[in-house]
Amino acid sequence: MPCNNRIRGLSIAEITVAVILVAIGVALMLPVLGYLRPTERRMVSLTQLRGIQQGMMTFSAASHRAGGDGRFPGLDRSGRVVPDGEATGFSGDGTQPAARLWMLLDGNFFTPEYIINPADGKAAEYEFPPNGEASPDHPLTSDHFSYAMLGITEALNQDEDGNFAPSDDTRANEWLETLNPNAIVMSDRAIGTDRDDISSVWTEPGSGEWRGGVIRNDNSTSFETIAEFEQTQYGDAEANDLDHLFEDAPGVTDAFLVHEDATTAYSVE
Repeated sequence: MPCNNRIRGLSIAEITVAVILVAIGVALMLPVLGYLRPTERRMVSLTQLRGIQQGMMTFSAASHRAGGDGRFPGLDRSGRVVPDGEATGFSGDGTQPAARLWMLLDGNFFTPEYIINPADGKAAEYEFPPNGEASPDHPLTSDHFSYAMLGITEALNQDEDGNFAPSDDTRANEWLETLNPNAIVMSDRAIGTDRDDISSVWTEPGSGEWRGGVIRNDNSTSFETIAEFEQTQYGDAEANDLDHLFEDAPGVTDAFLVHEDATTAYSVE
């Protein structure tokens, strides 16, 4: 007798898809309802980080199809910094994390709650202007998101003729889809003033301990218990033996993730 895989008009595959969709919906609602345990909150946060990175990669693919180098938001198709203005939602120029995230929100790559870690009680959800148009009165700020992005201030470098002329060993050369597993491009924000009193949304303020999610340029995600990493590498620069995510080491090209502005790694609580 043939096996009947239909149950009341639905196939097993269709039921499986429905169950998955319901599970995703519940996972998205639980942070709002406050029901998530710490481990569950970490899973949601890592999912959001990965989603942001995937949005950046989609943005990059669109840039590449338009004839550019496939840069992530904040740099134009030629690798120049997008200036502060309507294109960035008046949230700063393209080196600012807020401006880069606004460009992704405006492109409907995800919704505003997606950039808030469910464990972050400080961040307030961003609301677009009532008319939906970018306005200097409604910028996205560091108060609206929980994650730090790779600092790319060297993208401002220009040659003597005023043309953008990046070298091959700058962080800006990882602000596109390189699939480099040794380049960390996003993480949970760092709270404090330096490594002595560093903390995160997962640790006690002033504890000197940072824990959080990180995203590498190959879109791999992990939850880490320390802010120092071995053998990070950006562009063609030499690999770093030991690299602190939130400190800009002089004389080398290393990880430097910023939150409040283009040059500030540590944020206030």
